[in-house]
Amino acid sequence: MQAIAARMSSKYQVVIPKAVREALQIGPRDTLLFLLDGDTVTVRPQPESFTEAMRGLHQGLWSDPDSWLETERQSWE
Repeated sequence: MQAIAARMSSKYQVVIPKAVREALQIGPRDTLLFLLDGDTVTVRPQPESFTEAMRGLHQGLWSDPDSWLETERQSWE
């Protein structure tokens, strides 16, 4: 993890450092998402399509649904 500092102006504006812009591959007019988790903020570029961005997420979760179903059915007995 790398820490990069930026100062907030009196108008609550922050210039995103070049290293961060390059790492996130963002440019002018891009929209950013600020994900809040307690006192932790994660900044990510907003995807063009949330559906496409989430495609394949947890694909291994249901790799063998028949086995999972059989296990669940056995637990009912």
